[in-house]
Amino acid sequence: MKVLKINNTPKTPDVDFNPTSGVFQISGISVPENSLEFYSIIIKWIGAYIQNPVDTTKIIFKLTYVNTSSLQFLYDILMLLDEIHTKTSNIQVEWYYLSDDLDMKEMGEDYQESLSVDFSFFEVEVV
Repeated sequence: MKVLKINNTPKTPDVDFNPTSGVFQISGISVPENSLEFYSIIIKWIGAYIQNPVDTTKIIFKLTYVNTSSLQFLYDILMLLDEIHTKTSNIQVEWYYLSDDLDMKEMGEDYQESLSVDFSFFEVEVV
């Protein structure tokens, strides 16, 4: 399986998923004009990854802004990973948020409440 690397644009986040290390990162702003088109590539890639994941998968979110249409796709990503949590892979979620952006922290907390995966939250000055 190949690394999934999508460079950020003014409207889409940087995506760097490494299947060998099991470290995935989504960072930046997520306001794509077509969220389905952007995130379907990621969802498809994760669907293939969960067929044969490494022992520990870490997904790191360093998002500065997310529009409403992106919210569901981020949740879909987490749900796919949640399905394999403890069955075949230990899933770790690191959620970074700016110190003055409690909405972003609450978004991560809302996701955590509906999943079996443990989240670690990190308040930072710069994402």
